[in-house]
Amino acid sequence: MRAGDTLVVPRLDRLARSVPDARAIADQLLRRGVRLQLGSSVHDPHNPMGRMVFSILATFAEFEADLIRPRTREGMLLAKAKGRLRGKQPKPSDRQ
Repeated sequence: MRAGDTLVVPRLDRLARSVPDARAIADQLLRRGVRLQLGSSVHDPHNPMGRMVFSILATFAEFEADLIRPRTREGMLLAKAKGRLRGKQPKPSDRQ
């Protein structure tokens, strides 16, 4: 991306997996002169309020991801126990 471009991301969790990652990416975009648009709002890293809102959104995105991971693992274990988690089907061997 070049200076003056705008990176549009539907949700912050699509940009980064953790608060430090989100801050690093936002700082890199700022250094390059690229604006960051999260959903319908443009993140303005030049003022304290914009930085604070971004940090809060990043914290909530990381929290949500942390909640989803164990639920997903638990659901996969239950499906596997019931024989419903099939995954990728094996390829036939040369003999088959």
